[in-house]
Amino acid sequence: MGDVRTVVRAVSVCFLFMAVLPVRSSIAQTITAHRTDTPVTIDGVLNDPVWETADVIEGLTQFEPVYDAPSGFKTTVRILYDNSHLYIAFLCIDPEPDRITAKDTMRDASFMNDDAVVVLLDTFHDRNSAYYFGVNPNGTQQDGRLADNGSIDDIRWDGRWRTNARITSEGWICEIAIPFETLIYDAKAQTWGFTVERRIARNRERSFWTRGLISPDRVSQFGTLAGLYLEHADVKRYTFIPYAQMQVSKGRKPHTEYGGDFRYNVTSNLSVEATMNPDFATVEADVEQVNLTRFELEYPEKRPFFLEGAENYNTRIQQFYSRRIGEIPWGAKMNGKIAGLKVNSLMTMSDPSTSGAVVPTGKDAIYTVFRVTREAASGSNIGLIGANRTYHDENSGSLGLAGTFFFTDVLGMTSQAIKTWGVKNRGTWAGFVRPAYDSQFTHFHLRYSHFGEGVMENINPVGFISDDDRREFDTSYSRHIWFNHHGIDEFIVGVNYNQYYSQAGTLRRWEDANNISVKFLKKWEYTVEYTEEFIRFERNYRNTLLTNEVEYDTKQGTITHLNYTFGTNYDRDFEKLEAGFNTKLLTGWDVEYNIFRHWFNPGNIEDNSWIHYIRSTYYITPDFFFKVFYQSKYSMYGNAELLDNELLRKDVQVLFVWRFLPPFGSLQLAYQEGNVHAADSTDGNLKSVFCKLSWVL
Repeated sequence: MGDVRTVVRAVSVCFLFMAVLPVRSSIAQTITAHRTDTPVTIDGVLNDPVWETADVIEGLTQFEPVYDAPSGFKTTVRILYDNSHLYIAFLCIDPEPDRITAKDTMRDASFMNDDAVVVLLDTFHDRNSAYYFGVNPNGTQQDGRLADNGSIDDIRWDGRWRTNARITSEGWICEIAIPFETLIYDAKAQTWGFTVERRIARNRERSFWTRGLISPDRVSQFGTLAGLYLEHADVKRYTFIPYAQMQVSKGRKPHTEYGGDFRYNVTSNLSVEATMNPDFATVEADVEQVNLTRFELEYPEKRPFFLEGAENYNTRIQQFYSRRIGEIPWGAKMNGKIAGLKVNSLMTMSDPSTSGAVVPTGKDAIYTVFRVTREAASGSNIGLIGANRTYHDENSGSLGLAGTFFFTDVLGMTSQAIKTWGVKNRGTWAGFVRPAYDSQFTHFHLRYSHFGEGVMENINPVGFISDDDRREFDTSYSRHIWFNHHGIDEFIVGVNYNQYYSQAGTLRRWEDANNISVKFLKKWEYTVEYTEEFIRFERNYRNTLLTNEVEYDTKQGTITHLNYTFGTNYDRDFEKLEAGFNTKLLTGWDVEYNIFRHWFNPGNIEDNSWIHYIRSTYYITPDFFFKVFYQSKYSMYGNAELLDNELLRKDVQVLFVWRFLPPFGSLQLAYQEGNVHAADSTDGNLKSVFCKLSWVL
């Protein structure tokens, strides 16, 4: 119990520090958005006369590679709004337009290897959360949400907005129109937090309107967008997306489903959503993983219903893990602000066995999760998070406080204190405190965590932790050094040490991980990482891994990588070879291929394997495309001279999409073979054809 008190006291002390420590901010910058009565044509030409009435941002400041230096590439940004949209126009001058990189065509691509522009909007001006909208010269869209003052970046959020971009003889142009109905915002506020970014891939450059940034995502350091009068904005209050789907599977009767999603904006700052029979059939399959630990693997969420607001539940100790929820007949959620409090909640029903849980069948469980957050002007916040599963009249879950605190621009802390309930009634507390130093290119933190011996059984029916019964100490240091001389661009070093004991005081594990990366000639990157681990199960194990990885980016649309890892893994010799590439074959046609070879000695039929997958997308337009995903896992059981190769698993998906009302109104035709999710318990050889029509009303 003493460790629990330590966690709770540390959270309380944070509030005292917030009251007495000064908080610095970046240089104040403001731009005014002027109202226009003439809608802007989003064609990527910038010939609308109304653009001449807009205030202008001229010139950006580098965050990297030369911190706080003016960008050598001229960028002009203009901002307008009318009664329904916010408009942003970029003129990106480039003296060598033939060297502009524009490879990505898939929505929500990372853009880290493409030229791109990004708009970031803090629509409540709470200096804590924000939307971002990115575009590359192909017109490919990227959107997402930032939370906890930028410490959480969730690219899975999707909204409805329009853009057009094109490369010219002087560089490239981009126009963006963001409907107010896509956003949750304070209609009474006349200012939003705001900044813009431009990326020049061939120089590894990221430049921003806001100067003096500690981090590119630090919402509290955004500038200000003024002049917004939105109380009478013409915003559609509701969106209804009905769908119909037919599934034809080999050996089964045809199956037809109907359902829909409904969103209602109660006010500009609060929305509610409901879904009936949501379709998850054409979600891309999970990439196969080989588990090198004795703990459960975690897989990313891809299903649309669970993505809106998901960033608010993304805490270090995961009280809510949506992959615990399988097929759902209905669901409802709420996101927004009420009386200055950020409110997020979700409720749904599902049979736990459809997500791979070993439970009695024949009855559905009710899943409920919520978070209520109070934010401070410095970017700090504290939230109350609850998550629960009710199954066979028994409850499992947790209730806890999660805090993110910024004492100065570079000193901060995150923490949680959690009480769990369920099958265990002893050792039910968990929590951590993690003070950290974060400057522009340096990170250092210390972390102490407490997990009672009953926490995992209680929290995991609806949350995710990999282990409990531990008192854990963790420290990490990383440093980015930009050389920009002698062909070396950047040098990165990282050191991490983790150690934990059982609650009874027995040493259970320690891990020492060290890595060095060198980026050079603007195209190459080499990384070496050495990890040594002691871990105690039925006996003591000593694991070691040495990884070498090389990546080459042509800056013309092709990235290749090669990774070789070897060492010992639970008293077995281990080797992994990974290779792959991502390339643009033609304009609009991307191909990604990866192959993994895992080898254990002594081995078995599951562990010694080849895994490979190919993902290819051909975009006729950004909203009319074909996609292919193929993945297989073969055993390699035998000696090096005579391998007994056997197909263990295979996933195939072929998808045609026409988004006639983007991004949600669409016609989809798909063929699928195998399981969508790694935890699926259905027949892995099932072959199905799907046809789905979604409309937007």
